[in-house]
Amino acid sequence: MYKALTLFTATACASLGIHADTCVAPIPGNPYQLVFEENFNGSTLNRGRWDTEFLWGPGVIINDETQYYINADQFGYNPFKVANGVLSIEAIKAPFDRSQLYLTRSIYSANAMELLWRVPANAVLYEVYRDGQLQGTATGGAFFQTDLREGIDYAYEVVALDAQGNRLVAAQLTVNTADRPMPLEEVAFSLGLVSKIYGSRSAEIMWQQPNRGSRYEVYRNGSLYRSQFGSGYSSLYEPALVPGRDYQYRVVAYDRCDEVIIEQSITLNTASGVTPRDPADERLVIGVSYYDDTTAEISWNAVQGASRFDIYDNGVFVVNIAGQSLFIDDLVPGIDRKFLVVALDTDGNVVDQTTRVLNTADNSFALNRQPFLSGIITSYNSFRFKYGRVVARARMPAGKGLWSAFWLLNAYYKQDQPEDPEIDIIEAIGDQTTIANQAYHYLRDLDGDGFYTDLSTTEFRTTIADFSRAFHTYRVDWEPGLLVWYVDDIETARVTGDQVSDEQMYLLANLAVGGTFPGPADETTPFPARFEIDYIRVYQR
Repeated sequence: MYKALTLFTATACASLGIHADTCVAPIPGNPYQLVFEENFNGSTLNRGRWDTEFLWGPGVIINDETQYYINADQFGYNPFKVANGVLSIEAIKAPFDRSQLYLTRSIYSANAMELLWRVPANAVLYEVYRDGQLQGTATGGAFFQTDLREGIDYAYEVVALDAQGNRLVAAQLTVNTADRPMPLEEVAFSLGLVSKIYGSRSAEIMWQQPNRGSRYEVYRNGSLYRSQFGSGYSSLYEPALVPGRDYQYRVVAYDRCDEVIIEQSITLNTASGVTPRDPADERLVIGVSYYDDTTAEISWNAVQGASRFDIYDNGVFVVNIAGQSLFIDDLVPGIDRKFLVVALDTDGNVVDQTTRVLNTADNSFALNRQPFLSGIITSYNSFRFKYGRVVARARMPAGKGLWSAFWLLNAYYKQDQPEDPEIDIIEAIGDQTTIANQAYHYLRDLDGDGFYTDLSTTEFRTTIADFSRAFHTYRVDWEPGLLVWYVDDIETARVTGDQVSDEQMYLLANLAVGGTFPGPADETTPFPARFEIDYIRVYQR
């Protein structure tokens, strides 16, 4: 997973004593040495080196921005232009076809959802059908329904009509409210350590992985009992306990830099009795996880009275299993596959049944409600580092609503866990071309309740030479307890203290349009707009 991301060979790095993914604190007084360099040579962006979507997923929108970040040349557009040793991240107006509906949906609950579409030219009325039955009409690009049942596939069709009642265009979409995003509950920062007793001699302790968890030490009755390496570990099974004896367990979580993140203890005694099983649900609901355009996995819940499940694929029997998932590896993008899961009791009687339609077609253009397309590059999967000098030589575009950024983000983000720091090396607002915005953000637990939800921000605004007329260097020096920002090697700001990040971070550069910081683009904003980067470099002591 952690690929070397430097233009040096491994041998050269070793000879310099440099590690691209380092946890070693800098040695005061040592000179900085280059550990990462990107000069954007060639004619295309190196996608093996640079990710082109946010860690949180494709198309994610933050800060009320109005662009969609293109990944892998979606919509036939590539926002990453490389020429003469310069990367241009290009933002354009989204080229929507005004004859199409681009039908999508927003799911609000198990029972409620809203169909959404773009208004095509000359359309004045829309008929909405569900499973072949007219549900109503709309005059705009939305239709709301509140009588759905979770886990049921509903086949919708929207028909656009002109002023004379003629059919202009139609679009179809299958909706299942089981696809809705589940809200994230605030959870106090802990390992969430729990135990589950299976019998008089067997039990299991389980914990939640913290955002930077890399290895775990498990102590039993005060002595080191197990060391587990790898972020995937989150439990320990005990098959030979002594009935009636107390066992004290302590789990210590370490990050990739082998520093303690958090620890938690629990006492276990099998005399407490077998842990009750989670209650089964009354109705069957199928979930789906897509892995790529040919593979996916369907999974379903336990149902009261059910012991086995029949699976059908487009009406053809596939398998009878006791498990609750099925992997599919032969999907074809654009082709619907309808899976039926039938829950059966021990006598083979049907307890419940439901279906899911799978289709791996790229529907991102329909899902995109944003009027602009742009790009982001990150080193998340290839280069993470702790401390160093980070510098880019770049030219940012002028124009209302344009927001260029070069920044660092915590490499192990997870909501409401400690710090989650962000270092903004430069944020350039297109109608303020002589202002450098630089900032440091992190989360704190001010009231001591275990919830790291208090955002602390230190921001700086410095007058500089016009960033849109020429290339300038933008830099931050990051050391233990110290952040120092520079523009063209002139110090512009600094932060000192324990709040300075000691976590591994990664590089990001992007061109946003609109949002809470710059405000919206308008008719004066020039498109295409280009954020040009000559090089990005990281040095460490």
